[in-house]
Amino acid sequence: MRTAAFVAALLITVAVLGAGCTGENPPPPEEAVLQEAVAGINGELAAVRASIGESARVLGEAGLTSAAGERAVRQAMLNHPYTESTLVVTKDGIVTMAVPDGYAGTVGSDISSHLETGRSVREQAPLVSEVFPLAEGYAGVAQSYPVFGEGGEYLGFVSIAYRPETLIGRVIPPLTDGTPYDIWMVQTDGVVIYDTTPEEIGKNLFSDPAYRSPALQEAFSRIAAEPSGSLTYSFWDTDWAQTVTKEAVWGTAGVDGTEWRVVVTRNVDA
Repeated sequence: MRTAAFVAALLITVAVLGAGCTGENPPPPEEAVLQEAVAGINGELAAVRASIGESARVLGEAGLTSAAGERAVRQAMLNHPYTESTLVVTKDGIVTMAVPDGYAGTVGSDISSHLETGRSVREQAPLVSEVFPLAEGYAGVAQSYPVFGEGGEYLGFVSIAYRPETLIGRVIPPLTDGTPYDIWMVQTDGVVIYDTTPEEIGKNLFSDPAYRSPALQEAFSRIAAEPSGSLTYSFWDTDWAQTVTKEAVWGTAGVDGTEWRVVVTRNVDA
């Protein structure tokens, strides 16, 4: 019995030491929330890319004005019902297709002077734009995919537009509801693209008067400049009733060249 007990104790000791060597200790709760948020957002962006990639494939085979191409474009939007419009654009910047029907008036338009059109034609690769004012009348993101013909010739691109907060909003609420955490997201230029306090969306952390204090500017400059990190800062609570101290950890989400800082905060005064 003593031998058996000794062997059992030895095995337990080895198992504990082995676990300690792997470095696979579970992350702190806020780190876990951050990791889930980043993974979820990247998953949504990748799903949109896959859908418009399929549209691009069909358009390349059937033509930029084909009925088959239009069906593929409409299916991509059905796959992601929060998307608002899709344009098919030639390599010369001419719109050849616009979905849904309410955007049909843009067909034939020359948008070659638009920055995002120029970038898409120049890079000929899947892209996610920064937030910019769309002709449709809202600030949104255009996620595009190049279209190549069967011989490999570059024909143009297909671009699907949506409000970033709607895509992000599919991921964040289940991670924060009933928890002490808030999540906000910002581009590296300081434009807030998501916040659990909706009125913050669209503001710029570096130019809006609400954020002018040197301490906030220092904190936000770090977040914009560094892909990940942690810090503490003071700001209003979610009811704008009083200033509180917040602990923040952040990471970066994004595909195809975009960088969205994902910031998880907790009120340490609560």
